[in-house]
Amino acid sequence: MGKFVVTPPPDTPTEGEAPDARPRDLVDRPDMFGLWGKPMRPAEGVDPADARFIAANLQHWIANAVREEVLMRRSNLATLLPTLTTTSAEFTFDRVSRLQHGDEPFTLADLLIWSTRFESVRNMLTSSLGDTTRGTPAATTVAPASEPGAVRSTHRPHRS
Repeated sequence: MGKFVVTPPPDTPTEGEAPDARPRDLVDRPDMFGLWGKPMRPAEGVDPADARFIAANLQHWIANAVREEVLMRRSNLATLLPTLTTTSAEFTFDRVSRLQHGDEPFTLADLLIWSTRFESVRNMLTSSLGDTTRGTPAATTVAPASEPGAVRSTHRPHRS
């Protein structure tokens, strides 16, 4: 009979590995996460090509877009959230506040909720992930040195 191998749950860090960082911990200005329309640079020791950093930067852009849209409507999150059509019990004011400040990563459900409500979020997701109407994925790369850490799409439209 062979030895049993115990595999830890996916959220358990292995020896010498740090637990997943909050999105704001991956950027150079965690205090500004979701609060300004500038790209974030990676925090010290974070590789700009790390998918977690790229996701954190996208979350920063989306959080900022949501903040700006709410302000343009002369409203606030506490007033806006009850008006959203959502079936997600997790989309509470406390959780959304954590998402907006980068204390917790967005889920696919969060992105879908925001993208159905705000065109700016929908446009960001389309440009970041590709033009799905044409069946061509975008190539997501790290921006040039002039904007370190910014996510940009190098998508080229499909020609029929």
